[in-house]
Formats: sequence, C-alpha cells, structure tokens
Amino acid sequence: MNEERMQILEMLAAGKINVAEAQMLLAALDKATEPEPEALKAAQQFDPRPPSGPFGAGPGPLFERLGIPRPPRPPRPPRPPRPPRLPGRGRRADVIDQVLQLRAHGISADYLNQMRAALGDISLDDVIALGIHGIRPEYVQRWRDLGFELDTDQVVAFAIHDVKPDYVRALADAGYDDLSAEDLVALTIHGVDVKTLTMLHDAGLTDLSADDLVALTIHGVDADFIATMRELGLGELDADQLVSLKTHNVDADFIHELADMGLLEPHEKSPESM
Repeated sequence: MNEERMQILEMLAAGKINVAEAQMLLAALDKATEPEPEALKAAQQFDPRPPSGPFGAGPGPLFERLGIPRPPRPPRPPRPPRPPRLPGRGRRADVIDQVLQLRAHGISADYLNQMRAALGDISLDDVIALGIHGIRPEYVQRWRDLGFELDTDQVVAFAIHDVKPDYVRALADAGYDDLSAEDLVALTIHGVDVKTLTMLHDAGLTDLSADDLVALTIHGVDADFIATMRELGLGELDADQLVSLKTHNVDADFIHELADMGLLEPHEKSPESM
C-alpha cells in the first residue's frame, strides 16, 4: 500500500473525510496516469457539504482541504429565454404604477366608473388620458346625445382641438350631418365655419366633402376668386380645379395673356371684352 493510500485511510480514520470521499480519492489514484483523471470529473460533480454538516467537519470543501487545485468549471450553457407573459396577466409593478398615476392626476374610483359607463370597458391608460386632459363624463355624454359613439382617442382629440357640440349642430343644419369625428376635427383645426359653407354654397359649390372644404379654406379660395375665374371664361369649376388654380397663382392677368396668345377665348362678359 503506497503512501497516498495510507494518507487517505488516515484522514478517513481521523474523520476528516467520509467513506464516499475516501472511495472517490482512491479511485482517482487508480486512474492518475490518464490525461484527464476521472477523479477530477467526479469532484466536479460532487457537491461538497458544509464543514459542520453530517458528513464530518473540516476547514472547507474537499479540494481545499486536501490541497488539490480546483479544476476549472465548464461554462454554463445559456439559459433559454423566458416565454412571453400572457396578455392580460399584467405585472404587479405595472398595476402599482397605474394606481400611482391615478392618484397623481386626482382620478377617483367614481370618475373611473363614470367614464367606463360612458365609453365601455376602457383601460386604465385611457382613463388616465381622459383625466390628464380634464375631460368630464358630462362632456362625453353631450356627444352621445348627439349620436356620436366616440372612442377614447376621439374624445381626447375633440377636447384638445375644442370641437364644440354647437358647431356640429350648425354644420348639420347647413347640410353636413354625416361627418365623421376625424372630419369634424379637421374642419375645426382649419377654421371652416358656417359662414364659409354659406359662401361656397352661394357660389355654386354645393356638393363638397370635408376634404374639399379644408382644401378650399387652406388655399383661400373665396367667392371673389370663384366669380373671377368664371368671368374670365373658365366656366363651372370643381373644388380640385379651383384649388389648383389658386395654388399656381392663376389670376386675371395670366388668363388675359393666354387669350392674347390665342390659347383661350375671353368670356363675352369679361370687362375687357365689353
């Protein structure tokens, strides 16, 4: 029996190692000539017990107690990504954040319940958006009374751009009673009022869409411009043609230049032809 085996047995007898550890070390001595000792493989997989555990006392893990250098650990394989959280479960942190936002913006449970009664089962984020913009349940109800089933984004857009129920009633009285929420926002933003509608109607433009009304207003097409184009011989023009003429600065002087070149016959009622 060689010296290494004697040392192992003496440590076993002294209680420094247990039987399993002694067997592992003896097996390691038998394979000491191999390139990668099996004892090191076994030691890698061995789970050292605490020094004061039921497997005997000692100053530390087995390798440290025996003065054997610890072999390098193999790299751990990457952890698989966690599956995405199921919709609707939410996180506690998110819920707490939403509760704090409700509190910060002074949104009460009564306000939340009233808004959900008016707009359906909207999310807390929607309720917070409504509260931030100071939208009251009564404001939503006024639109419902007018027949508008608005969602949260539309209600917020109406509030931001100050779309008024009285304005919508006036548009309806002028014949524009089928406008969408987006149309009403666009008309309000660009200042298309009932006076503009009346002017265009009196000028002969009676079948205009919301986009037509916005384009005519943006480019400054008014009753005088429409009348001038007619007097110069261009006849009845639709909204797109009027906008194109206005956009390219077509005026009376330019029309007369075309007439002088023989490209356009002047209207018989034009002041220059009378």
